[in-house]
Amino acid sequence: MSIDRIQQLTTLQTARFDLALMTSDDFNLFQQLQTDPRLMQYIGPILEPQALAEKFSQRIKPWQREEDHWLTFKITEKISQSAVGSLGFRIEDLAQRRAEIGYLLLEKHQGKGIIPEVGCCLIEFLFQQVGVHKVVAYCYAKNIGSWKVMEKLGMQKEAHFRAHTLLNNQWHDEFIYALLASEHITKTE
Repeated sequence: MSIDRIQQLTTLQTARFDLALMTSDDFNLFQQLQTDPRLMQYIGPILEPQALAEKFSQRIKPWQREEDHWLTFKITEKISQSAVGSLGFRIEDLAQRRAEIGYLLLEKHQGKGIIPEVGCCLIEFLFQQVGVHKVVAYCYAKNIGSWKVMEKLGMQKEAHFRAHTLLNNQWHDEFIYALLASEHITKTE
């Protein structure tokens, strides 16, 4: 695995979007995404301001070859130069060459094919440049939009955990989706 490519990474781009690693200037977008009750209802609790600031600080620090360190991109529409959301990844397991991706879009930008477009770009980077073996994504079963995006990215459902996670005093089923490098190569040839 070429993990040095991660340390060199600062931007990616697609036909419609620029992806730049978040910096301290992007806190307002991060806060807007992470404190939106509709977005967070199937992702996690809305954090108190101090905890949110700490989470953001962790997301913008340079990658130090650590598993579980999320790197988060700001998604900017090229034409309008508007920030529309975030896309991130972490190396879940270095030895197993497995990465996890995650994403959040401002509500007014959902349903426009943004995450499938930018997600394909990130997955391509992870497979072709970094050399990961597998990309995974997690979501609650009730988060229909999220698992539909995973399917659009070519991922397959590998697990369905029943009443697996407690969030907001409710037990939620959780899905795990994944895409292998060998499957991705086949899809792009």
